[in-house]
Amino acid sequence: SLMFIEADILIGSSSPDPIMAHPPNKTSDLTFSEFLKQIKSSSKGLKLDFKDINALQPCLDALEAQKDDINGPIILNADIVRANPQCAPPIDAQRFLSESLAFAFGVIPQLMISFSLGWTTIYDKTTTSYTWSSVINMYRTITQNDNYSLFNFEITFPIRLSLALKSFDQLHWLATVTKSGLTFWSPIGEVENTPENLARLLQYRTSFSRSLIYYDLPPPLDGLINENSYTQNEREDEKKIFPSMKDHWHTISGQEDNVLVSDFSAVILKSNVFLRTKQTFDSTVACTWTGTIDFLTDASSQTQAVLCYLAETEHTSKAGMTITISKTGSIEVVYENSQGSSQVDESFVFPSYSYAFRIQDSISTIHIEISSLDIENLSLTSSTSSSVSTSVQLTVFLDTGRRRIVSSDENKHFHAAVMGRNIEQMTSTENNPTGGMVFSRLRLTQESIFTN
Repeated sequence: SLMFIEADILIGSSSPDPIMAHPPNKTSDLTFSEFLKQIKSSSKGLKLDFKDINALQPCLDALEAQKDDINGPIILNADIVRANPQCAPPIDAQRFLSESLAFAFGVIPQLMISFSLGWTTIYDKTTTSYTWSSVINMYRTITQNDNYSLFNFEITFPIRLSLALKSFDQLHWLATVTKSGLTFWSPIGEVENTPENLARLLQYRTSFSRSLIYYDLPPPLDGLINENSYTQNEREDEKKIFPSMKDHWHTISGQEDNVLVSDFSAVILKSNVFLRTKQTFDSTVACTWTGTIDFLTDASSQTQAVLCYLAETEHTSKAGMTITISKTGSIEVVYENSQGSSQVDESFVFPSYSYAFRIQDSISTIHIEISSLDIENLSLTSSTSSSVSTSVQLTVFLDTGRRRIVSSDENKHFHAAVMGRNIEQMTSTENNPTGGMVFSRLRLTQESIFTN
């Protein structure tokens, strides 16, 4: 009943030829050549997991030489990115992709090739999820050097279940923007069999096509997956809870490579590019705008998120409100009405990697709430300023007669937008830019208010 045979491959300590072994083992009684000889006539698929980049090309040469005799599909797997800096070094990503893609295009149509691209991982008390930094680094890695030809092939990301349980938004975003799937795996006994863990695992199934989710799990988790069959109602219920951001937010033409939107999150990879609401509304409408902001943990301390609640979309008007939130915890609110008058409010919350915000616009006032979600160093900040809190509330009082002037001009409508500043200055040790900012669960609701 098995569909695939997974095989670990590296260069042994006693021979330059690839052998079948898993680190830390460096010896084996089975070479790749002998393995291929035994398995190639089977209809089973082969998932070849390369633990050593030097083993890749010899194996690809052997596969190409015998492509007419191989009956099943082949998945080329490697860990090409670290999940965090404490993890083991990955193999050379660009060499793996370059050599593998050259092979894959050379054996079409005789062989069916797909890719499995993963992270080196650890699981301990300090590493409990795939961070935004790690998934954005994966995206940058596989699209670097014009590797977009990779997307001619099916891709799955092998996901360690213990880290996936708290990483839904990150992994959903990555799979969406790369049109890829996920394969969940786990060592025996690492994930406890609890209703909460099962619910988090099944959450992925409600937001993905069934053909994109695979499981390589030990008992009893494998049995629980089979017992909890998928229903279409699960996905419909999720959509009712949170409308897709892709349906309500967009960027302008030419910025699509730097503003990547999924149903639940938008990643901005460059300064001064906008994501804005598709809908507009007139002066009789009150609004509530909510969402969260994540700064990459390796981003510059000067990184800033900018929330622009623009009063009019007409290009000659600058009436509106701009809220700037810094990774250092400083907050600035600037409002300018349609007559050119402006007011500025400043405040401060604990420095954080993540903030939640809520903006309630009731025409005459704008009430703003901003909270720190992931505080960098609570003890240090507490000792320097005992008056600083984890949340702040600001209210902007407005002259409604001067704020919104009713006009028959159809271009004068309202919308909201987000952008980032100073988010592209950092470079990782692999020479990949690591700047970025994430806006998640953005939601803008409207309510008509009738006034004199």
